[in-house]
Amino acid sequence: MKTKPFITKSKSIPVWSMITAAAKTDPPLFRVTATFKDVKGKTKLEMTMALPTPEAAQETKKFIKAAGGNSTWDRLAEYLEKESTGHETFVINRSFEAPVDVVFEMWTNPEHFSKWIPPTGFTMKFLRADIKPGGSTLCMMSDGKGVEFYSRANYLEIHRPDRIVYTQQFCDKDEKPSRHPLAPTWPESMKTTVLLTEEAPDETRVTITWEAHGTWTKEELATFVEGRAGMTQGWTGSFDKLEDLLAKK
Repeated sequence: MKTKPFITKSKSIPVWSMITAAAKTDPPLFRVTATFKDVKGKTKLEMTMALPTPEAAQETKKFIKAAGGNSTWDRLAEYLEKESTGHETFVINRSFEAPVDVVFEMWTNPEHFSKWIPPTGFTMKFLRADIKPGGSTLCMMSDGKGVEFYSRANYLEIHRPDRIVYTQQFCDKDEKPSRHPLAPTWPESMKTTVLLTEEAPDETRVTITWEAHGTWTKEELATFVEGRAGMTQGWTGSFDKLEDLLAKK
């Protein structure tokens, strides 16, 4: 690898020499250990980052969360899905300090669900809530300033306490299908898969997989793929509200 010299008043010192010298004299900031385990045809990856002090570990954990460090694994999940099946997906995950049964309740109890799932700045009201396999919901979201839209969901799977699958479409108040109010080329129907994993007695990881459902055009799929940044922002805002709600409970 070519490097440019670091110029001083008396001599030139190659950058790689300076980095090598620092590596020999300065202790490492952290050590990473990654393990891979086959679990029924799937791969479980566990990565441990060891730091010199508990305080450093806590600060690093906060920094990774604030910087969206977990999104690395989300992008890896999307890439592997595309490579293995050809499907375009959106993946996002977060760990919450709450038992898995409590987090499951936040997804399946309409009273709780409506408090944290709406986009930031919106409120949500269920007009019908039948959250069970084969059941459906109808809800209205409003920003309180005249912007309102409706959506309905059909529940395909609910397996307590670790899996929820449903499809979702925008519609009018009479449940006639409509398009995304802000993106007319958004796929008409989306499928959401929610996986809840108990990482500790009081810690649960939520992994969301979002994908176009039914039929769609190339333009609609392109809109979905190009919208990953906005989806990350939207789900992050909802997760922040869920985290606050769990903390209160």
